[in-house]
Amino acid sequence: MKRMHFPPGAFSILVVDDDTIFCELVLADLLSKHLTVVACHSLADAKEAVTRHRFDITIIDNHLPDGDGASLIPFLQRSGLKPYILMVSADEDVGSIAKSFASGVHDYLVKPVSINLLWEKIRNLMSFKKANIELANKNRLLTQFIDEKAQEEALAQHVYDNMAKGQYNLPDYVQVQSEPMTTFSGDIIFCPPTPTGKVQIFLADAMGHGLAAAICILPLISIARAMASKGKPLDEIFHEINRKLFFELPDDRFIAVLGLEICPYTKTVFVINAGLPDVLCSMENGDLLRYKSRSMPLGILDPEDFSVTTEQISTEGLNQVAMFSDGLIEQTNAAGKSLTLNRLIEHAAALASSGKSLIDLMDICMTHAQGRPIEDDITLCVLSGKTLREGVKTEVEPVSEEFGELDYHFKVKGKAIVRMDILSQVMFILQNADLPKALCQKTFTVLAELVNNAVDHGILQIDSALKNDIDGFSAYLSLRDERIAGLQENDQINIHIYTNSTTFIRVTVEDSGPGFCKTDVGGQQQTLSGRGLALMDALCESVERNAKGNLTTISIARN
Repeated sequence: MKRMHFPPGAFSILVVDDDTIFCELVLADLLSKHLTVVACHSLADAKEAVTRHRFDITIIDNHLPDGDGASLIPFLQRSGLKPYILMVSADEDVGSIAKSFASGVHDYLVKPVSINLLWEKIRNLMSFKKANIELANKNRLLTQFIDEKAQEEALAQHVYDNMAKGQYNLPDYVQVQSEPMTTFSGDIIFCPPTPTGKVQIFLADAMGHGLAAAICILPLISIARAMASKGKPLDEIFHEINRKLFFELPDDRFIAVLGLEICPYTKTVFVINAGLPDVLCSMENGDLLRYKSRSMPLGILDPEDFSVTTEQISTEGLNQVAMFSDGLIEQTNAAGKSLTLNRLIEHAAALASSGKSLIDLMDICMTHAQGRPIEDDITLCVLSGKTLREGVKTEVEPVSEEFGELDYHFKVKGKAIVRMDILSQVMFILQNADLPKALCQKTFTVLAELVNNAVDHGILQIDSALKNDIDGFSAYLSLRDERIAGLQENDQINIHIYTNSTTFIRVTVEDSGPGFCKTDVGGQQQTLSGRGLALMDALCESVERNAKGNLTTISIARN
């Protein structure tokens, strides 16, 4: 065996043949082509060579002095080597040739061998070898990419699930069924906690599907949770989400959002539909009411042009409420026909009249699809009116009547009025005083209305009529920002909270403004500015206002 230097990356060939002349011819030809070649004349030498070097191609004569050349193939395989094998032999029997291929030979030549033909065979095997190496590298990179993608998706799913964990804390009267088109869904339904005792439920459907749509949902969830935790109403939350999405999302992205706010004190459900299909309300008298989208999807309009319309549903006589993303009505069947909203409404009416749950609309959609793949993310949410009425009742908490006394005075002046989160400060005091949760929630709700009225109408002197005009709501916000910039040190709010029991609490809010008149609340309950005053009267045992209109004292009972 002739020993040779093996340059890194060069093709190496092992020639095993007892014909020295043939070996010399092959050696000379391959060396002239700048290949690395080792020649052996027996099986023993060949086995020693493969233990020292890794060859790309092995040329074997099947008849050697110390055995059949084919016996070298299992030795190569056991050694973990996978060279391309070219058999050269004087044996031209078809059975022998077939047996050689079965044992792992890649090509076969019958002696006498043309050196030119041998080279073409070798070059062909070299091409296969290079192609397999490239394929293996690509497979390795693909596997690495898939692993990295799986890790990134797992991380994104973890973040997404944590951001949307309110989806798993929905009230008992809410049923949800969903069918995502891919691993990630562009639909989300969640219920952020609020300090007011009200329940806010959001259904959002981002444009598109998959991870790109899911990412667009994240800022919406973050804003809604943050504002809900401060007791903000639906309309303010929608305006802030639209402002955030308008500036942060790409121009070709938007989110259709539907919000429900269930108020246990007034037995009312407030609805804002911005771009989603009609909300369907089945009533106990057999009526099926529809609440269409009356606002643009969020993220499209400039904040100054964006407006929302709030509608309300009485929980009395309410049977079921169904809200859903457009994937439910756009799913096609084998004939390419969509389910459509009108046909879905017909099915909803039939279900309601027969006493069945509207959650069965998902089964109807899947039956309509006739086994076709889901074409868009689908989410269906159904609220039970009966369970809702029972669920929103204020529970009597087992609390001790021994409390002590809380006499808390709080004054805020100048720019601190808007810089400080007054409501959070007060809520912190109430919660740490171990007052009953229901009493804290009622107090927060009423205090939010009193403070907002004191700031907006008392100190900033903004006319409520701007809120009543849907087109003027953005003007209202702009004017508010303008007047906040002009706050003076003599502008102030005084808050006094008193209780010596866990059964009641008394709150007084006074502002330094010129005062405002209490209008006819009963006639304004449907308006954006009048709902708060009506809610306050519904929650409080007593409401006293001074003649000037800048001081209000309320008393709230626990139950």
